[in-house]
Amino acid sequence: MGPSGSGKTTLMATVSHRTKGNFQGELLLNGHPVSEEVMIKISGFVPQQDISFDQLTASEHLRLMANLKMDRRTTAGARSECIGRLVAELGMGEFADTTLSLLSGGERKKVTLAVQLLNDPPILFCDEITTGLDSYAAAHVVDALKRIAHTGKIVVCTIHQPASGVFDKFDDVVLLSNGRLVCQGPIAMVNQLFQKFDYKCPDLYNKADFVISILNSENEKVKQNVDEMCKLSSTENQININYDLFNDQIQFDYTQHLRMLKPLWITQLILILNRSIVCMLRNYKVKLLELGTLMFLGLILSMPYLNLKFDVKAVQNWQGFWLCLMTNSIFQYCYTSIITYQTEFSVVHREISNNIYALSVYYISQIIITFIWTVLESLIYTYLVFWIVGIKWEFLLVTTFVINMLICRSYGSVLSAFFEKFENIVIFSLVYDYLAVSLCGAYISLGSLPSIFYYLKYFSIFFLGCETMLILQWRDISFIPCFNVNNCLRNGKEVLLSYGYDINRFNTDLLILVTFYILSYAFGYYGLLRRTKKQPAY
Repeated sequence: MGPSGSGKTTLMATVSHRTKGNFQGELLLNGHPVSEEVMIKISGFVPQQDISFDQLTASEHLRLMANLKMDRRTTAGARSECIGRLVAELGMGEFADTTLSLLSGGERKKVTLAVQLLNDPPILFCDEITTGLDSYAAAHVVDALKRIAHTGKIVVCTIHQPASGVFDKFDDVVLLSNGRLVCQGPIAMVNQLFQKFDYKCPDLYNKADFVISILNSENEKVKQNVDEMCKLSSTENQININYDLFNDQIQFDYTQHLRMLKPLWITQLILILNRSIVCMLRNYKVKLLELGTLMFLGLILSMPYLNLKFDVKAVQNWQGFWLCLMTNSIFQYCYTSIITYQTEFSVVHREISNNIYALSVYYISQIIITFIWTVLESLIYTYLVFWIVGIKWEFLLVTTFVINMLICRSYGSVLSAFFEKFENIVIFSLVYDYLAVSLCGAYISLGSLPSIFYYLKYFSIFFLGCETMLILQWRDISFIPCFNVNNCLRNGKEVLLSYGYDINRFNTDLLILVTFYILSYAFGYYGLLRRTKKQPAY
């Protein structure tokens, strides 16, 4: 316990090996150094911030975490029994089937606590467990923790300013002030230490409030006394006394946790993919809004080309339609995917840091979800647009369009993976889009480009998209009606050449698009992997 900024969360994260920073000194368990891998396996960590996939119910979240955290050799019946016992012990029966987004602060704390108790860890860390709760809810949570401690577990909590009566429920206390140890030991020791400096808590006054007021005081005399307390508590002799007392009283066997087998990679993928599908379906309003916006834009785009004819104005009209369709669709698909990892990655980051599942599991599940949704969305979109314009809904034409839109989604996803801040995504995409759009062929004949820019067009998804679709449009056109024989494009091949497109480059473009798709997601994985090296939100 200590004032804000005293180092409570930092100490908790360091001792539990949840920090990504470096620290000096030794971290010992039963007198032996303990690694990050071992500590994460044998301990649970209830974070201060309750972040999760809010579309799941409490029981669904518990079942998912049970399948991911518990030994894969555990039977389904044993998992269900464990979940049922935790639900009963923590009083979660009334809201077990309620979605997490509708739970109160105290109820969410209980769910988070239950998740950490699923694999029965011998050590439980709880950061700011009562913050944001009313006095009744705080007392109820602390009572639950006390019952857990009485089963033989070590329960370590950071607490800011507990309500009256909550402070005395704890067995031992560590007081911190500006990153320094003020006192460590039983609650009675705190009273003795403070009375030694003539500080006595008034009757009917919250003892915790009194302690915090002393540690947080700006009075110079009080500051000197706190400094003296730190010196007394930080002597080597006092530290050895606390260390020996702890190791004499508490011993536990955690070897069974080190022998636990995680679920197979494919099992993890199925579980996380199922969660993603459930969350997407329950968040259907957002997807319907996205689809509705796309349909509306498709309607606006295609209406000027209603029942487009193949006449003397065919070249300008058809070229205008395809170039307009591709450039606008690429922008739409790219910009709807740049938020892919902005909203939920904080939850995933924490779960990966706690070794619940692999980053590759989450990443592959997102690729699958994006693939399915993009294909479905594109099929509906092309059916509407092609029907209005009068284009035959052919397999190769639709498939090529879908492939281009998948590439757009992969491009947006890699931006979302690399950049945490939305403004950085916008800055980078503006630079790329300015160059890529100018090379698409709509504004300049690609055949007239300087040699220095010639190969840059292959890095433009706008060029690749426009060329592949226009090749399919014009490659079978052997005759174009024309009145002005002196200024006439006689067939589809001449139309393509006039814009700088090559009718023989279709397979090459598709190969480049597939390569772009694979490399984009490869770079995106690296971007997320780089972000996981940072400290997760605790």
